[in-house]
Amino acid sequence: MRSSVPVLFLGWSLLACTGTGSTGEDTAQCDGASQVSTLALTSDKNGSVDIPVSLGESDAAFMILTESRTGLVSTDGVVDAEGNVVVDWSDWADSKESLTNAFFATDEVSAFNWPIREEDGTLSAGDWTVTASTLDSGGYPKARQDVDVTVIRRACLGSTATLPITIAYAGGLEDDAEVSAAVEAAAERWEEIYGALGINIQVSWISVDIDGSLPEPLTGGGDYAAVYEAAGSTGVVVVVGDDVAGASDLYGEAGGIPGPLLASSHSVVAVSWLVHAGGNARFDADEIEVFAETMAHEVGHYVGLYHPVESGWSAWDAIGDTKRCTSGSACESALGANLMFPYPVCGQECLAQTELSEGQVAVLLNNAGVQ
Repeated sequence: MRSSVPVLFLGWSLLACTGTGSTGEDTAQCDGASQVSTLALTSDKNGSVDIPVSLGESDAAFMILTESRTGLVSTDGVVDAEGNVVVDWSDWADSKESLTNAFFATDEVSAFNWPIREEDGTLSAGDWTVTASTLDSGGYPKARQDVDVTVIRRACLGSTATLPITIAYAGGLEDDAEVSAAVEAAAERWEEIYGALGINIQVSWISVDIDGSLPEPLTGGGDYAAVYEAAGSTGVVVVVGDDVAGASDLYGEAGGIPGPLLASSHSVVAVSWLVHAGGNARFDADEIEVFAETMAHEVGHYVGLYHPVESGWSAWDAIGDTKRCTSGSACESALGANLMFPYPVCGQECLAQTELSEGQVAVLLNNAGVQ
């Protein structure tokens, strides 16, 4: 598979904002700008935390990053300014469709973005509440636990949408001319893939002093927080190494769906150049194409997308316009060209996987990291 992110059972358009103040003049600024605030909170006797989110007229998306130093944490739901429950984790607990990893207490950090899909609607100005829970290693509520909360509010988008990307070379790969040339070519192709979907990626480059055998970001790598800080960005960091978790068949892995837009042990996408280069460790044009699609695919996870169908053919994403299928042959036929299909479809040559549905693109545009 292209990614080992587990199955969790639980025309696109840029939204325009035209909020008005008391004078009747337009006050909303649709420039995709972000505002960041931090809170130090403590869970109650039931392990529950209410996180206040004050939204303005121009706010179109927000991300809540909840970190616990003493156990696991999950995001449980959202209540809007009118007191309506707009999403609750229990509605997804037994679903065959996946909406967000944030509902599941698997780690010390929970990244939750809202809205996720186009069908989730738009934000209204006012005081919203996001609920979270602190839990022990067995998944039971853990009372009176301190949590650090980061709230990222992003304004509505203007005429363009931009996703900042930092590509970080690990293990001294920046000194390997052939590998770095292949990565640069793949990044250029990735820019074309996202550009055709209406998203500009702005790529910067750094080198990081970590081993080329990369740990899995989904389970947490000890150096990834420092790598994210070194990138100096609130966007997505893609680390290129020799392999991921020593695997010879893992193209890449994202640190979450969505991934956190702050420094943590999960805050990167990790990709292997060796797996992409094949048995001779030298790139041809087809392998560079797959490399580009992998980076675009894994960052798609990090910005909120699941596979449209999982490889067991019995679980799907929660996006209304992605096709449903229930067998390998049917799914390869219906969705094999989708950027988020769970694996490359290859015969004598590999099928180009560059398509996204309007609903999938909307998920990307709703992420607070897209400016």
